[in-house]
Amino acid sequence: MIYNSLSLAKFQSNALFSPKTRRTLSNGSDFTEMTSSPSSPLDEDLEKEEANHVFLIAGYARYKRPYVWLRSNHKRLIQLQDDQKLETDNPLKLDTIAAWKTQDVKLWDIIAEVITLSLSPPPENPFEINHSYYDTLPLEECAVSTGAMVDFLQKVYLKDTNHSDKVFEDIKILQQRHFAAFEEMNEALNSNALEKSNPSSGVSATN
Repeated sequence: MIYNSLSLAKFQSNALFSPKTRRTLSNGSDFTEMTSSPSSPLDEDLEKEEANHVFLIAGYARYKRPYVWLRSNHKRLIQLQDDQKLETDNPLKLDTIAAWKTQDVKLWDIIAEVITLSLSPPPENPFEINHSYYDTLPLEECAVSTGAMVDFLQKVYLKDTNHSDKVFEDIKILQQRHFAAFEEMNEALNSNALEKSNPSSGVSATN
């Protein structure tokens, strides 16, 4: 069986929570109806993953905040005392999650914290753009995707974080690429329009 993010959430909406976690998330309210279902085959495969870090970010309306779970490579990121047991189904304690109700925390703030925790040394800019990727795109797709990325990075930049200067540098490069792509598209459209308005004659110059 193949799971997408939606079907997986429906299939195991409670499998992510241990009894202790369900008690914590419910804030003392009745959680007896939250029965645990077996972990999915996907989760079992992820637990064996050691080359990459896999995170699950999920939001539930009743808890009024998102939570983040580490689904692979637990021992590398989670340091335990000798008498502690690794509980892989507990959500991570993140600064962004703790500040969710009191500050204007966005999803990308959570992603930035997760990236920073996962990499050593932590990146100066967790949203650093791989500009060579846009070289692989068709012209029209490049124009649209660079515009969309600029729109997103502008929101990140306006949050005034430690990496805002780096984000701004990427914005400038993407804007240049975006307008260059649109200019090239306009030239191509004008060229096609000119050819249509002046079709070549079908009459041969020779008898």
